[in-house]
Amino acid sequence: MKTLLSRQRYLAAAFGVTFLLMAVHLGADTRPAGTGSSVFSALHRFVNSTEGRITDVKFRLRGPLTPHPDVLLAVIDEASVQRYGRWPWPRDVLARALERFHDVGAKAVGLDMTFTEAVPDASGQAYAEALRGIDHSLLGADSNVQRRFSGLQSQLRRHAGSSPDERLANALALAPQVVQGVITYGDADAARFVGERAQGGSLSPHLLTTFPGKVPGSSFPVSFDGALARRAVSVQLPLTIYRTVSPRWGHFSSEPESDGVTRQSPLFIQLSEPQGLMPSLALQTAAAFLDARIEPVWDPDLKQLVAARLLPASGPPRLVPLEPSQPTTFIDYVGGLDAFPRVSLCDVIDGTTPDEALRGKAILVGVTLLGEFDQIVTPYAGTEAGLVSHASLVSSILQNRYLTRPSSMMMLELLFMLASAFVLGRWLPRIRFALKGALVLGLGLLYIALDAALFSRGYRLAVFVPGVLELMAVSFTTIFLGYLSADLDREKLQHAFQHYLNKSVMAEMLANPSKLKLGGEKRELTVLFSDIRGFTTLAERMAPEALVKFINSYLTPMTEIVFDEGGTLDKYIGDAVMAFWGAPMEQADHALRAVRAALRFVDALEALKLRWRAENLPEFDIGVGINSGPMVVGNMGSDIRFDYTVMGDAVNLASRLEGTNKEYGTRLLMSEATYLLVKEHVTARRLGSVRVKGKRKPVFIYELRHLGGASPEEAAFIARFEQGLDAYTARRFDEAQGHFVAVLALSPEDGPSLRYLEDVGKARTLPEPGEHDA
Repeated sequence: MKTLLSRQRYLAAAFGVTFLLMAVHLGADTRPAGTGSSVFSALHRFVNSTEGRITDVKFRLRGPLTPHPDVLLAVIDEASVQRYGRWPWPRDVLARALERFHDVGAKAVGLDMTFTEAVPDASGQAYAEALRGIDHSLLGADSNVQRRFSGLQSQLRRHAGSSPDERLANALALAPQVVQGVITYGDADAARFVGERAQGGSLSPHLLTTFPGKVPGSSFPVSFDGALARRAVSVQLPLTIYRTVSPRWGHFSSEPESDGVTRQSPLFIQLSEPQGLMPSLALQTAAAFLDARIEPVWDPDLKQLVAARLLPASGPPRLVPLEPSQPTTFIDYVGGLDAFPRVSLCDVIDGTTPDEALRGKAILVGVTLLGEFDQIVTPYAGTEAGLVSHASLVSSILQNRYLTRPSSMMMLELLFMLASAFVLGRWLPRIRFALKGALVLGLGLLYIALDAALFSRGYRLAVFVPGVLELMAVSFTTIFLGYLSADLDREKLQHAFQHYLNKSVMAEMLANPSKLKLGGEKRELTVLFSDIRGFTTLAERMAPEALVKFINSYLTPMTEIVFDEGGTLDKYIGDAVMAFWGAPMEQADHALRAVRAALRFVDALEALKLRWRAENLPEFDIGVGINSGPMVVGNMGSDIRFDYTVMGDAVNLASRLEGTNKEYGTRLLMSEATYLLVKEHVTARRLGSVRVKGKRKPVFIYELRHLGGASPEEAAFIARFEQGLDAYTARRFDEAQGHFVAVLALSPEDGPSLRYLEDVGKARTLPEPGEHDA
């Protein structure tokens, strides 16, 4: 199983992310309101809010549609206010508008307003006062005078006895196609409407309390134990005079989503006092236009409302679908206010609007006067009259055109998520980086094209999670896993070769794989050779296994010193160590690092000798040669195998200096080139010059003694030796001999002095005094 997951890790990661996002998507779709304060609720609100904004963009990209030709807006706008004064108007003015609608044959009139407060009848009171005054004045008058004022009394009596509310109520009674708007209220507002709520008998006839049964004509009662629709306590009832005159009432409650945009309309509001379902103003207006009865459709399997059925007196029934996850209908906005034909209500009252413009229409009456209308936010506008949402829904019902989201859309989304996870998990790690973006973009464009095609046909496909978030998350996870796998592979490679290559070399090679090829570059470096003195004798005295263990105990601390000083371990040459500084990473102090490593070699060897003595093991000494100069560094070898190493005359000189230690009885020798780079940091002794094989010009060499400056005694010792060296070079052999003898008096085992004393006796036979072959 572990091996399988290792081979299919990209697919496993892609499907893992996809399954997680599928759970988020399903949760947000089934709980669109996103109520609650949990992390999941907040996540669902974010998903739904983002999806809503994407839907708004799709509306704007689609552009306005043509509404149903029989939907008309009669608006109270600026022209109407200029004609009849500030809103609200006297109700007899509205009565004249309703009378005109009835007279010309409008099929339905939906009032996006309600009449819940009594309006003082100032004109009626004035007529009554005038009538009482005339009646009082005519008391005791003769019959001729009374007869003269009888016509005026009749007119005053007629106006005084008919209030604006009565005239509006009469107009409503004559026009059964009019739908009165009512306001629903919840628990928070219940205390304000106690009086209206108590009169449930006036409300009950306007509520739906039964569902149609499976047998035509049968029904069963609605159970209000659970939530069937959006809940409310009750509605604010109109004035008593208006309660029985209209057969149709409809709530005009809007329901903005969490981002404030009104995208859905609750077809029904579930009331608790009295219990029943109150249809919406738009649904009632469409039903009035179709002369239809409204039935709520209940799905016993889903145990929820799924639609509203309109049953016309003639013609087939119509279903108004509800959202699968909530009892609302998504509003298919045809556009803003300008998308609908509209007339000013003042023109209707004055008779300037042609009868043909009103006859047979579904008319929605509302306020569009700036600052006076019920403001909502729609996909097309940040501020819009609420009348637009009602008109859009009426138009959808009459055109039988909806933006629905059936269960098949969810199945399509989940299928796309699984398919895209497979494609991305399978192919994204295997293609070039330039094609990765093209693959992700191609899948995104494919989904967008599918969504656009479905949206134009009335189907809503979710875009945010399946088409955006899932593609981005799976792509990021797959690409990140690819980089992580590469890092793990690099770490494994580094672990496998850390015993063979210096960490800096390994890091450089991993950072720049292009350097893993044959070839090199010429750079100024410092190279060090270290060798064991008497290794052959040592090898003859010890068993092979013991010898290997013994040598490893020596090479291990030496290698650690090289690495600790930032050097590159080139190779082990039997018992010898070759290392260099200044590559692959540039080091300005490469010479100083090399001499520090050489001095630490000696200190480490002395510590090892103490341990070897305690373990009764043999001891040995070492010789070290150091040189700085131009050399070629890079990968040398064949196409099959190569090493990162250095080559050149400067390298050869360091190797020769390591061997020259035997001739001078020294441990640490360095070239003049190295000395000039480190002379401010070390104490060294000039030993003369040697001629390197293949070179005509001699090379000056120095014995490396320690870091830091010399003590006065050591300074005098070195000065006396160098005086003897200068005398020997000048062929003043007696003087040179005196100096070397004096040096030996201070240090009887000084190898260079012993060497030069021996050379003094042979000096006259040397062709070039002071120079030796190396």
